[in-house]
This record gives sequence, C-alpha cells and structure tokens, in this order.
Amino acid sequence: MRVAILYGGRSAEHDVSRLSAANVLKAIDRTRYEVVPIAISREGRWLLQYSSEAGGDGAGAPVSEDGVEVALLPGGKGRLISASHEGIRADLTPVDVVFPVLHGPFGEDGSVQGYAEVADVAYVGCGILASAAAMDKDVAKRLMREAGLAVARSVTVHRGDVGSFQEIA
Repeated sequence: MRVAILYGGRSAEHDVSRLSAANVLKAIDRTRYEVVPIAISREGRWLLQYSSEAGGDGAGAPVSEDGVEVALLPGGKGRLISASHEGIRADLTPVDVVFPVLHGPFGEDGSVQGYAEVADVAYVGCGILASAAAMDKDVAKRLMREAGLAVARSVTVHRGDVGSFQEIA
C-alpha cells in the first residue's frame, strides 16, 4: 500500500509539522507500507521528496525545494501528476491513501481533506466538516455545548472588534 505522507505546509506551524512527520516516518512499518513523502513548501507547493528518511538533525522531515512538484488528479483515485519546466506528466504511481501530518490552516481545517475527496483518494483522520468545525474554536464550543457537554467559559474575539483587553475582561 502506497501512503503519501503530507507535511510542512503554509501555516505558521510548518516546522512543527516537519517534526511530527519525522516521527511518523520513523514509526511507519515499511514492510507493510511504501512511503511517498510529499513536503508542502511555505508557499503551498507540493514537492515529492527524494528521501523518505526522517531528518536526523532535529529539524524534522526534509523539505527539498528540488523535489518534483506534484498534485493529486481530481477524480484520479490517488493518481499523481508532476509539473516541471518540461511540462505535466501523469505517469507517477498512484497513492492508496493520503496521511496528512499538517498543523493549522491549510491542513487541519478541512482543506486538504476536501482536496482528497475531490481526488477520490482515501485519507487518514477526520472528514471535511469535523476538521473545519474543530479548527473554529467558537463553532466547536457551541456544538459541544449544544450536545450537552461541559465547556469552559470563553469569549470569542474577532480581529478588529476589540480595542483593548479591558473591554473584554
């Protein structure tokens, strides 16, 4: 089974994702799974990595800008296409499952899950709605409260709505 490990990403948690991915790369059973490491650059480019080994330098999984830029083909059931200066190639071996090891927006928020759904490929973790709801802490707390769960008191502050801490204290 070919497993695409996605890590890095556009969020401020890029480096945390690389550390998490290094742990996944060390722990995954390579006798059962063929690892396809795909680093997502800070700019959002998906780059196929030449090595699936975790970085031993403490910096996490590698992000080589020299990697071939790839994308999942919509409706392609895990087919990957590569884009380079020479053009687009669709002869890459498909992946069976996508394992997002991403933190924050553009990863945990349902966007990658939606992309996997469009590509018709299985993925690890929650679906689109659960991911999006969990990323929005105000929505998540309201849903939990509505379900009868105990939820800590909180205040939702939107950017630009409050001039000072004293206004909400």
